[in-house]
Amino acid sequence: MQEKELKPGDVVLSYYQVLSVIGRGQFGTVYKVKGIGGRYKGKILALKVANNPYGIEYLWKETQTLILFNHPNIISLQSYLYKKEEKELYVLYELMDVGDLKDYVQQRDISEREAVKVLWHITNGLAFLHTRGYIHSDLKPENIFGKRILNSIVWKLGDFGLIKIRGSVSILDVKGTLGYIAPEVFRGEIHRSSDIYSLGCLLYFVLKKRDPFHTEDRKEKLKRNKEGLVELPQDISPKLRETLRLMLEPDYKKRFRTAVELKEHLVREGLT
Repeated sequence: MQEKELKPGDVVLSYYQVLSVIGRGQFGTVYKVKGIGGRYKGKILALKVANNPYGIEYLWKETQTLILFNHPNIISLQSYLYKKEEKELYVLYELMDVGDLKDYVQQRDISEREAVKVLWHITNGLAFLHTRGYIHSDLKPENIFGKRILNSIVWKLGDFGLIKIRGSVSILDVKGTLGYIAPEVFRGEIHRSSDIYSLGCLLYFVLKKRDPFHTEDRKEKLKRNKEGLVELPQDISPKLRETLRLMLEPDYKKRFRTAVELKEHLVREGLT
């Protein structure tokens, strides 16, 4: 079904006025909205709307997951409504006013100190997931979002449509984004340490503005990603380079097993 896009000024669900379009994806459209009544009156929020079968399934999974989560480095779900007759799903989130990490990095030079801050924030959110037996399975810059708080930016994990419960994954379930996939995932395996590999690829992107396997030839990129062989940046501090090496270890058994282990390492090495 073709989605009918809302326009600025439109009122949704009687309580939210559309201010602008934030983004468009396979699941539907994200709008910046203002509460004009009810519990969120006067607040600026993000509203995701899905009205196609794929989008509804994907967004419903994310909604049911986020209901269970409450962490400062995970995007907060405010409320949701499924209109059965119209087959439309509306999900209200906190507004991440900085946008996603990919756009943020591409528009400025990122210092090593700021890159480590991003790593710390996402590791915190991921540790929360891992201690509860979840695997995010789609860590990439487009799924990390920033929010301004005072004079700082807090980075949060988002997009939980591909989240897995540890031990319940079949080969058919394994998905991800080329350039950020752990080598074992290509073999039909996924572990919490697979998230660590993806996080390593994400850190590489923040430092170098490209993923570790970047090439214009998709077949060559696929080959490089499957092998998991990465040339580490030489222009970063020895401690961060060694951390990145451990995160991007092709053998998942030799990586940090969970984000909790990575967090402990970052504290131990003074990288927080």
